[in-house]
Amino acid sequence: MSEIPVLQLLPRPRSLTVTGGLFRVPAKGSIILNDAENRDILPAVRKLQQMTSQVLRLELPLSIGLRPSRQSAYNFSYNRLLPAQAYEITVGPDGIAISYSSPEGAYYAVATLKQILEQCGRDVPYLFISDQPDFAARGLMIDISRNKIPKLETLYRIIDLMSDLKFNQLQLYIEGSPFAYESFPQVWELETPVTGEEILLIDAYCRERFIELVPNQNSFGHMEHWLSRPEFNHLAEIPEGFMLPDTMYDRDLYPDGLFMQPGTFHTEDPEVLRLLGRMYDDLLPYFTSSQFNVGCDETYELGLGKSKALADSAGKGQLYLSFLQKIHELVTARDKTMQFWGDIIIQHPELIPHLPKDIIAMEWGYSAGHPFEADTLKFREAGIPFYVCPGTSSWNSLTGRTDNMLANLRNAAVHGKTNGAIGYLITDWGDFGHWQHLPVSYAGFIYGAALSWNVENNLDADVAGYLNRSVFQDRSATIGQLLLDLGNYYKLESGTLRPNDSELSMLLRSRLDNMGIVKKLTPVHFDQLEAYISTIEEQLTKLDLACDDAELVREELANGIHFVKHALYLGRLKLQITAAPGKVDPDLLQGLIKDLDLLLHSYRQLWTRRNRAGGLEQSVSKLLRLRSEYEALI
Repeated sequence: MSEIPVLQLLPRPRSLTVTGGLFRVPAKGSIILNDAENRDILPAVRKLQQMTSQVLRLELPLSIGLRPSRQSAYNFSYNRLLPAQAYEITVGPDGIAISYSSPEGAYYAVATLKQILEQCGRDVPYLFISDQPDFAARGLMIDISRNKIPKLETLYRIIDLMSDLKFNQLQLYIEGSPFAYESFPQVWELETPVTGEEILLIDAYCRERFIELVPNQNSFGHMEHWLSRPEFNHLAEIPEGFMLPDTMYDRDLYPDGLFMQPGTFHTEDPEVLRLLGRMYDDLLPYFTSSQFNVGCDETYELGLGKSKALADSAGKGQLYLSFLQKIHELVTARDKTMQFWGDIIIQHPELIPHLPKDIIAMEWGYSAGHPFEADTLKFREAGIPFYVCPGTSSWNSLTGRTDNMLANLRNAAVHGKTNGAIGYLITDWGDFGHWQHLPVSYAGFIYGAALSWNVENNLDADVAGYLNRSVFQDRSATIGQLLLDLGNYYKLESGTLRPNDSELSMLLRSRLDNMGIVKKLTPVHFDQLEAYISTIEEQLTKLDLACDDAELVREELANGIHFVKHALYLGRLKLQITAAPGKVDPDLLQGLIKDLDLLLHSYRQLWTRRNRAGGLEQSVSKLLRLRSEYEALI
């Protein structure tokens, strides 16, 4: 008899007991569905058939009802006593038995079985698993508004990964024009947006995997793309734009201040609500979800322009709440439950009890020490349902910020569960060009999925192992730890607190004559960073990937490393300029121009492999400016 394997499951189930003995999946077995009326679990059955074919090379038929002529390989049975989304798996001499109380539970059981079969083959150890999630809603939010709009096949790849990890909610963040609003073709006619018809396809693909595609469209702040247009500019709180307050940006990056385009609606103009209503009516019909995330975060200008007198008399918080309530009326009139980002209302805790009780607050924060415990308690005490919304720490990082990501996701999960969060939404943003490649975000997806399913059992989840086994199929078992290490280069920077940023990313985005960041760095910093990243780069040659996008993944990692290396070259150049202004070697500058050209060439090619063309030129605009600044020095 074969040795009983040690199972590596992610998420780790609530309870797993392995006993002596092995069940061999029979070549002539069947998948038995005991209850003829429970055909709503057929997506789970079909997935089980598909993976049995792919992993075990067995084609097992479906049989509804028990018959002596049929040998059971897998047996599905309904158990009304199990909680929603829960499942049980029992493996013994008579086969593999799956109990469920909902179609979702059956599907999650199959997701667990997939990992078991991948690790064990046909010889499955006798075991008993009892499992259910800590968070009812376990979601992922992808930013499709900061330049990078994924192709349909890229979204399908992400959804398949989500399915394996037991996610049940996906949001595609919309601000600006990544969606083709039929009433406003002039807004997106020069872009490559997602169309309503494509949303129908994505929605159906999600529903087949028990994932809810929740519409997500910002509706208050972050409206720059609309309010900068002549036909909508009069709806802005400050139509001419404004300087962001000093406390809200990094002075090293913006020594002369940070000018912002108009981005927040004037709350007292009734035309704003009419515009939002038309936008909602263009967007919402394509989604089957009963929920809608309306955003409403970072309303920087609120009460500083047209509504200043009203804000001074009634209070800025009351101004925010009143407009939020009006948006709530728009949403409920369209039979949706409203989600909104909680960052503004949390600054006015006395107003939280006045929120509509059927609203869902999305408590977000992306630092390792974000006060999830204190903030969620305010929503709980006011009786407002809420999600916790940490992030992948991928944006503004080039290749991730691993330790911050792990701590942020863990912090949200622990305090979210303790204080009664109804959901856990992992956010993956694309600020300032969306330079990070998709694989950089995978570790955050995986660790967050594990925590959102079961916090206690997954605090030390083997993210690297799952990346090796289930995502990249790396026979060298190298890429998981490589990705985690690649995301920790930021720890060798100056140590200055840079929220949601890394200094190397900031160097690439800052003007060449801006020495604010480089003044915090020394040649020793650059030596250590260069040695660290070179060690990781050497490991790329060891990868032995069997995933279907293996070559693309290698090229993306190489390009991410190239971003880091060019930032190091740039940092050293700035140190030279600081030490000896006007004495930079032209050959050095020519070398930097050539290196940047190679970086851009590779980046452009990689962009089009997973993403639509629209947004690419805006994404590289700061790098092209840097190239022109190099030339100006020669």
